[in-house]
Amino acid sequence: MAARRKALPDAEREHASEAVCRRLADDDALAAAVLPPRGRGPPAVYLASPSEIDLSAFTAKMLRMGATVVSPRWNGETYELARLKGLANGLRRGPMGILEPGDADIVDPSDVAAWIVPGLAFTPDGRRLGYGGGWYDRLLASSSATSLKIGVAHDFQIVGDLPCEAHDVPVDRVVRCRPLRRCPSTSSCRSPRAP
Repeated sequence: MAARRKALPDAEREHASEAVCRRLADDDALAAAVLPPRGRGPPAVYLASPSEIDLSAFTAKMLRMGATVVSPRWNGETYELARLKGLANGLRRGPMGILEPGDADIVDPSDVAAWIVPGLAFTPDGRRLGYGGGWYDRLLASSSATSLKIGVAHDFQIVGDLPCEAHDVPVDRVVRCRPLRRCPSTSSCRSPRAP
């Protein structure tokens, strides 16, 4: 799965990133959860590696609309969440070469209203296969039970079955886009916990 994602042409990855960001920005439930003045807390986003769907357009829009946005940051021992000041400055390269917040303006995972998470694969019922370190599962384990958990993926990353362990935290839905086509509705992508 990682090799297939890495082999995507840049134009296809850019189109998918734009489409997914558009879908996230148009999501009324997400906006209600994270945008001032009534939002319950910040969105947690990832800063993409070169092979991941890039959330920069969505993140920039949230910052312009006044949301506090947080992202994982390595503290020398584990990942924690830190406030993003912007996408043009205040960032540093983490141990895996991925950009992360440079300042340690730490936010507790239980304060996050919505999580936008990457993965190698997802199932339609919300199971997620990460990259093997368990970093997101540890952060998500400390999240509020009411926080939205949204995975983002290319269509080929949706699979019928994945192994599931006790510590795995499912996502509530997966926002995806078919390459070079309009994204399908994600209303049927709900975890077993969703109504």
